[in-house]
Amino acid sequence: MKNIAETAAGNHAAPAQLWARLQALDLDGGASFSFSKRLARDNGWPEAFAHRVVGEYRKFLFLAATCGHPVTPSDEVDQAWHLHLVYTRSYWDELCGQVLGFPLHHGPTKGGAAEGRKFEDWYARTLQSYAAAFGTLPPADIWPVAAVRFGDAPHFRRVNLRRYWLLPRPRRPFRRPDGRAGLGLLAALGLLGCTIRTPLNPFDWYGREFLTLFWGLCLLLVPVVLWLRRRGRGPETDYTGAPLSTYEMVRLASRGRLVAESAIAALIKTGKAELLPERKIRRTDAAPPPEPYERAVWGLIAAEGQSDLDALMKKAASPHLAALQEIDASLEAKSLLLPAAERQRLNRIPLLAALGLGLFGVAKILVGLSRDRPVGLLGLSLLLLALLVICDRAAHAVWATNCGLRLLRSLIPQVRAAQVANHRSGGQTPGYLVAVSVAFFGVEELSRLGMGTVAASLLPPNQSSGGDGGSGGDGGSGCGGGGCGGCGGCGS
Repeated sequence: MKNIAETAAGNHAAPAQLWARLQALDLDGGASFSFSKRLARDNGWPEAFAHRVVGEYRKFLFLAATCGHPVTPSDEVDQAWHLHLVYTRSYWDELCGQVLGFPLHHGPTKGGAAEGRKFEDWYARTLQSYAAAFGTLPPADIWPVAAVRFGDAPHFRRVNLRRYWLLPRPRRPFRRPDGRAGLGLLAALGLLGCTIRTPLNPFDWYGREFLTLFWGLCLLLVPVVLWLRRRGRGPETDYTGAPLSTYEMVRLASRGRLVAESAIAALIKTGKAELLPERKIRRTDAAPPPEPYERAVWGLIAAEGQSDLDALMKKAASPHLAALQEIDASLEAKSLLLPAAERQRLNRIPLLAALGLGLFGVAKILVGLSRDRPVGLLGLSLLLLALLVICDRAAHAVWATNCGLRLLRSLIPQVRAAQVANHRSGGQTPGYLVAVSVAFFGVEELSRLGMGTVAASLLPPNQSSGGDGGSGGDGGSGCGGGGCGGCGGCGS
């Protein structure tokens, strides 16, 4: 049920004291069948995930009391709210009477398109206030984008598992292997047809038959290589661990290639550093940044005078930098980033496959030259194969696990929603949002955030487009989505 929270203005305590009281609020009460266990049972969640939802529910209560505007919880947080209302003494006497100091009501939406747009706007503002209050983006598996929040939630139903079986609907990614398998089957049938009247030794085949065999083997190996790499990245499960820090998200995105640019852009945006002519950078008089990786990059800038921007980016992206190693170790521990040795092993699979095909083709070229046969098309085929392998390595090198890739796909629209909410509020873009925007959408994204000069400086000289750029529009997918209602409430 979609609903709203209404708060009384002027009754909340200081934010620090309120947050301390919310953290001290005992929802489980030492019961053997605790609040968290009941929440997990009622929703079919793992108990660890239910504990995380309870933590996010506390943060929602904090926002409802302090952020100063109507707030809307995610459906997961709303389930914790629903359950807490059942614990009437805990909710009304302890939470509202002692912790908040005012009644926090919960009621249904009126429905309709106007209500839907209103609640989507409240939800976007809630996500923005969450990031401002807690210094990080809300976890995507508990606070999804608006399209999911107002798309899937209305379809949840209580089901008696003693009477019914639940079977998941097939998902689209499972269709792809079928298509590749069909393509491989067609290639195999084509090879079989070509070999009916040809010698058993392929080096004795004529040009057209050998080229058909060569490219048929390529088509057969492509799905095998893709399957091996996909399997090596682990299961594609939802991430249920602790929320990622800003630079864990930055490092995971774009295969880690824009981590230095993200940190430098954030340092400039927050006034910790400033650009100088001729691709130079220097520190300002501001205090060092609190985030460990940003502080490490800031420490690479000369304490006096100026530093070369290109040299700084190279040092900041070095795998030997201790702060970067700590981020990688954390991501690996969370099963989101593949270890370096495993990445190298998986990235060698297409190289080995191409090497085998290449040696096969070179051997045929040598046989053809010895017999004075034309080998130009086969030589072009080998060149094309080499180009395809190079492009694949540049664009699809293995980096994150399947779980990490799935998390990244859920974070992309959430970052867009944060950009939209920040633009609508008319405030300054915070440093963490600058960093994740660069990591997810590229250095050119800085022009949309009113940092065109910084974008031109961080790009290689031959790619810089120059100009200050605009202030940034609503951006991409925004926070749209279906649905006609939601949960919200009045802040202070």
